[in-house]
Amino acid sequence: MIKNQMLRIVLIAALLAMSSLITGCATSGSSGDAGGISPNIVYNVADSAQISKISYFFKEYKGAERLHMEIAVKNISNQTKRFRVNIFLPEGPSGGGLYPRKVKGDVKGIDAGKEHTRVFPMYYDKLPSGFMIVVKELG
Repeated sequence: MIKNQMLRIVLIAALLAMSSLITGCATSGSSGDAGGISPNIVYNVADSAQISKISYFFKEYKGAERLHMEIAVKNISNQTKRFRVNIFLPEGPSGGGLYPRKVKGDVKGIDAGKEHTRVFPMYYDKLPSGFMIVVKELG
């Protein structure tokens, strides 16, 4: 009887120690103020698309340093598709466009298995607190 109680106490103590280690590791991350966008990032991507690259940088646009976002979308379906990408910042500005931008000749979209990259100026002069990217398939 005493042996069973002692085993329970040791198991509970081990469980408490493990849970405090796990929660301690989970909360010791950076707050995002160390030079990057915080982890407030949301993706809403169509089943036939995949975001293969996201980068952000500052570059001069219309006389001022503006945030630019570079996004590469890959067509993972077996048909040629065209997509619309929207980028929303919590602070207000938004941007986006069509992938590919123009349809001309026999180019009707992104071929199966290929990717297309575009850069969007965001009319914002500092790092946002996060962003949301929506990729929709055009019919």
